[in-house]
Amino acid sequence: MATITYGGDEVSALVFDLGSSLSKVGYAGEDCPKAVFPSWVGYPPPAPTDGDGDVTMGESADTDTRMPTGEDEEVEAQDKGKGKAGVGKERKKRYVGENEIYTWRENVELKNPFKDGLVEDWDALEALWDHAYFSRLRADPTEHALLFSEPAWNPSKNREKLLELAFEKYNVPAFYLARSAVLSAFAGGRSTCLVIESGAHTTSAVPVYDGYTLKKGIKYQPYGGDFLTEQALLYFKQSGVSVVPHYLVQSKTAVDAGQPSQYVPRERPNTTDSFHRVAVERVVNEFKETVCHVSEGAWNEPGLSARPMKSFEFPDGYNNAFGVMRFRIPEVLFNPAQFVIKDSKKAEDPSAPDLIPIHQLAQAAVNSCDIDLRSQLYSTVLMTGANTMIPGFADRLYNELSAAVPGMKIKMQAAGGSSERKFGPWIGGSILASLGTFHQLWVSKREYEEIGPSVERRLW
Repeated sequence: MATITYGGDEVSALVFDLGSSLSKVGYAGEDCPKAVFPSWVGYPPPAPTDGDGDVTMGESADTDTRMPTGEDEEVEAQDKGKGKAGVGKERKKRYVGENEIYTWRENVELKNPFKDGLVEDWDALEALWDHAYFSRLRADPTEHALLFSEPAWNPSKNREKLLELAFEKYNVPAFYLARSAVLSAFAGGRSTCLVIESGAHTTSAVPVYDGYTLKKGIKYQPYGGDFLTEQALLYFKQSGVSVVPHYLVQSKTAVDAGQPSQYVPRERPNTTDSFHRVAVERVVNEFKETVCHVSEGAWNEPGLSARPMKSFEFPDGYNNAFGVMRFRIPEVLFNPAQFVIKDSKKAEDPSAPDLIPIHQLAQAAVNSCDIDLRSQLYSTVLMTGANTMIPGFADRLYNELSAAVPGMKIKMQAAGGSSERKFGPWIGGSILASLGTFHQLWVSKREYEEIGPSVERRLW
């Protein structure tokens, strides 16, 4: 475990990379995060009250007789830390973590703190921090400096609020905000590159030069893995395939490929739409990871039809082999005008930006930079994020960029292992926070108290 010298003492720094889908937390200097958990927070319904506003005992949805869960322990840890970290002032029932989130409960609403990669629900974000500190890392926040990753387009007001959260609620001794694109570059061993990141909510192309993001070249769009999931569900609907999540299946009978499923449904009354949506997305995400494939070249349906099919079995027992469809779903990243399906039941948002092919997004980012830097950026295109792990993605991006800028040397770089690709920003943060020369860049608590939240300007 790496330590930093701060105030004459050696302390281990923590690294938080909270993404729209997964939160990664751990100690600086380690090879991988110590804990990875979904970035969802479950909220039970409010306790019923009588006419005087008092809670009615014995009828609260928060009251149960089961053994204490990790969330209960988290609340206890918060209560014990009142005098130290300034947390635990109010006992709230929240469900955080894989076991808690994916366990069915009546009337539990699931919320995600992020929208388009930016924090929107700060209460849910605090729940993720509480879970990371007290349930997963079992660490006292007052004893560890914290490096927190952020998107390159994070506005100043959000950065200031993160500083307030870190110093005023958790009393961290030192804090640093690092751009996720820069951290991915460090994880790949590069100080200058074009970072292509495609996660759950957003897809971005960010030029990094000498360890700094070039603001004028930052390009992103609010489409990512969740958008692919929506497209997959629409394709399933067109094909007559109904996605039944695990929590609704009590038992199932094996059937031949392509035949209707035979299963015994499980009664789950008072299930919230948010819980059902997350459960369905889990099934579709598994389908994307195991079946989907990006066409390495321009779309050629006859050629793709001749390629091997892949089978997939859904939780209710329905199974089939998928051919062209498994190429068609991720094709929306490169050819949205032809392959995006409009949801007739969903009102179209006039403010939503048009979907740009990912290679055009990358080209726009490079063209926004000085002409002298463009060859350096094209020569190191670094990919990170779960969507870039779809087979064929790197080859297709290389072919599209080569066709768009003929004569330019283009080199794709991506970690071979899935963990390095998924956890790129966290690994870069682990490397950065463990460097001996990095201690001078931390924002100390004393500095925050003297200057206030506006000290975030020093972190640009």
